[in-house]
Amino acid sequence: MTGRGSTPETILALFADQGDRFSTRNLSTAAHRVAKFGGGRVKELRRDGRTLALADACGRRIRDFSAQELAITAWGFATIGSDVPRLFDAVADASRSRIGEFNAQDFANTAWAFAKACTTKVPTDLFSAIADIAPSQLGDFKPQELANTTWAFATAGVKEAEFFAAVADAARSRLGSFKPQEMANTVWAFATVGIEAPELFDAVAGAARSRLAEFSAQNLVNVAWAFATAGLEAHQLFAAIASTSHSRLKEYNAQDLANMAWAFAKAGVETPWLFEAIARVALSRLGEFSAQNLANTVWAFATAGVEARHLFDAVAVTAQLRLREYNAQDIANTAWAFARAGVNVNPLFDTLADAARSRLNEFNPQGLANTAWAFAKAGIEAPRLFDAISHELPSRLDDFSAQNLANTAWAFATAGIEAPWLYGTIAERARSRLAEYNAQGLANTAWAFATTGIEAPELFGALADAARSRLDEFNPQNVANTAWAFATIGAETLQLFDAIAVAVLSRLGDFNAQNLANTAWAFAKAGEKAPQLFEAIGVAARTRLGEFNAQELANLAWAFATAGIAAPRLFDDIVDASHSRLSEFSAQNLVSTACALASSGTTAPGLFVAIANAAQSRLSEFKPQGLANTAWAFAKAGVEASRLFDAISRTPLSRLNEFNSHDIANTAWAFATAGFDAPWLFEAIAHIASLRLARLDDDFNAQNLAKTAWAFATAGFEAPYLFGAIAGSALSRLDEYSPRGLVDTAWAYACISWKDPDFVATFVSVASAHLDTLDDRRLAELHLVSLYLRLEWPERSSPISHCQQMLQAAYQRNDRRPFQFRHDVAAALDRVGWTHVPDHATAEGLSLDMAQPDARRAIEVDAPFHFLKGTRTENGPKRFKSRLITQLGWDVIHVPFFEWSSLIGRPSEQEKYLLSKLEAAATAAAA
Repeated sequence: MTGRGSTPETILALFADQGDRFSTRNLSTAAHRVAKFGGGRVKELRRDGRTLALADACGRRIRDFSAQELAITAWGFATIGSDVPRLFDAVADASRSRIGEFNAQDFANTAWAFAKACTTKVPTDLFSAIADIAPSQLGDFKPQELANTTWAFATAGVKEAEFFAAVADAARSRLGSFKPQEMANTVWAFATVGIEAPELFDAVAGAARSRLAEFSAQNLVNVAWAFATAGLEAHQLFAAIASTSHSRLKEYNAQDLANMAWAFAKAGVETPWLFEAIARVALSRLGEFSAQNLANTVWAFATAGVEARHLFDAVAVTAQLRLREYNAQDIANTAWAFARAGVNVNPLFDTLADAARSRLNEFNPQGLANTAWAFAKAGIEAPRLFDAISHELPSRLDDFSAQNLANTAWAFATAGIEAPWLYGTIAERARSRLAEYNAQGLANTAWAFATTGIEAPELFGALADAARSRLDEFNPQNVANTAWAFATIGAETLQLFDAIAVAVLSRLGDFNAQNLANTAWAFAKAGEKAPQLFEAIGVAARTRLGEFNAQELANLAWAFATAGIAAPRLFDDIVDASHSRLSEFSAQNLVSTACALASSGTTAPGLFVAIANAAQSRLSEFKPQGLANTAWAFAKAGVEASRLFDAISRTPLSRLNEFNSHDIANTAWAFATAGFDAPWLFEAIAHIASLRLARLDDDFNAQNLAKTAWAFATAGFEAPYLFGAIAGSALSRLDEYSPRGLVDTAWAYACISWKDPDFVATFVSVASAHLDTLDDRRLAELHLVSLYLRLEWPERSSPISHCQQMLQAAYQRNDRRPFQFRHDVAAALDRVGWTHVPDHATAEGLSLDMAQPDARRAIEVDAPFHFLKGTRTENGPKRFKSRLITQLGWDVIHVPFFEWSSLIGRPSEQEKYLLSKLEAAATAAAA
């Protein structure tokens, strides 16, 4: 059997003829020689009945086999690939009992054979026995035997730490005699079982670099894969492998190409030129790639951040045609890669969603988390997939790693999937495992819960503690997202924001435009006072506004305005930057910018006009709050925007019903402040507000009640049923009113001549305790309310009679004077001989433009601000004052601006006009 002419055929023929006479040595030698000489005929030999008969014969006499015979028999049948489990079981039993007789070659052959043949049922106790005995003989192992033995342990999935440590020491001292394949297989084995051996890897890196030309393609790939998997930095080795591989890629098979790309991506070694070369070769050979190769290749390119659109497009087409070959991990990796690379091929994602949904039970926790993450990241709507994942998760969450939990929460939040029970479960798991979370996991978890609006106070408390103690691990985006999350959810964490402020100030140069904007927004939203932080962000932002996108510009402006930070130069720069890029602004960006400019008092008429023009054509995109806030901003800024207000005023009733109480109050306030005549809008608001106030669960707070009442009174819109509803609700919430709200409410009811003095007096009385906190405008309003109470119910004592002089002085300081027309009218009166006192103040402090005090006659010049815009309808304040003056016994002649304006420059016509007015008044008085 050992002669030169021996072949598998002659050996098997001899066994068939004389097998019953074979000794154990003959049997083992036959098995070994058939395998060794079989070459390319192993498949044929595997099916040959004589081979199976030889296996049976060996099995029957296995207990008589020596150690060497056991080893070469196992090696032979493993090499042939024969399906003879009973023989391998027998060899394993016999080997364990004789393990002490094994030499180095026996150990290597036996381990290799069982790793090769027993892929489903590994005799771990045999491997353990080898691990116990072999280390004492490692000095006798040849390099190939060391490499083969470690390869076998790794392939069999047997992790024997002490054995591997001994092999590492033995191999390191003899690396000079290792062949390339032996080096490659050794590090591959250590990486596969996860045994750390940094000194061995360092030695291999040094030894391999000078000999890479001798390495086969597979050896190069295995070395790269091993170092990447082990997580060891070896930049010089990777650079050398990249250089060597670049010119030899045509030698690589599909799996080699995929694994090489995977290794460089996993190791984080930037070699775009190598990836580009791999992409070119792979594109021409995608038909040779297995499903796993395809998935791993796109995963590698996505992880490395190398753009390869042609490759991704080709893989997308191939993957759709061959998706049945993909296992769960391949599906997850492919989805993740396309999402990470930003290549959103909808047909591929649709196909992946269908495949994943039908096989979710095959996905491991990371696969589930990554799949959800991928669809959310890519912005692909897949509600059925997310629903299926949400039903798969309850029984699996205990197996999720911290990162899986964080990614799942982020994915469902980003996709806008409502799954409160899922978030509740994640909150419970996360709270007890936050120590396992990395910085990004902490930030993403907080962001996810804030985005969905899920209140989890215990989780946020724990997140705050964890984040505060580990802020040095957070990158700028993590810091900004964490601040954003806590501000959005409204969690009270002053200590966390203080720590974030310190962290941001020390690292501001690392923050990009989005980080700066989000951080500022978060501190403003949370109401955290951090002037030094805002000052630093303002300085940094001004030098980099060109990097800010539309949303970031809007958020930055909103943040500084909301925080009340005076930054005029920053706002001027934002105005300039926004004006040229307004077409990029979303509806929300337009709203935020307008509100910021109005709140900060920034004068930017050109930008306001541009915003108004942009908003008018896009109002359907505005949310209810956006409509209300836009109107508020233009009214607050005092910017004329009649066409915009007209468009907003025509908001359908169906949309107005979506307004919350704050939106309703702000809209009414804005239209009243702007003086825009919109009776249909006020009628609709009155109807909606009255119905809501009639419900016990209305959402009007004291501020909104005060704003609404003030607005309707100012606009002069009669809505007694609304005022009745507000009155019914207001008294029960008196302690919720601010001093300004108390005064505005009292003034509103006095303005419309409310016939319940107790109601008005109650508000005045409570407000009187806060006079020192009120500005002149509110003190002036109180003066008019006091006068109203005294004139309507003279028998009642005023709750603020003790401070009447102070209120009257405030009124006189706050009283607005008309424009130039007033001087023209006075001059014309002088010409017709109507003597008068200009700017006369009555004993009660009310101002009259021209008066004859003794006769209690007066002329009032009515300016545009006394009327609703574009109409001849007096507004509420003008009516209120006129009513009070009349009640005080004065006869007043009104000269409205719209009548006088046609007489400008025509003295004789002016005189005729005034004489006509005076004659009509005298006739009326005589009657």
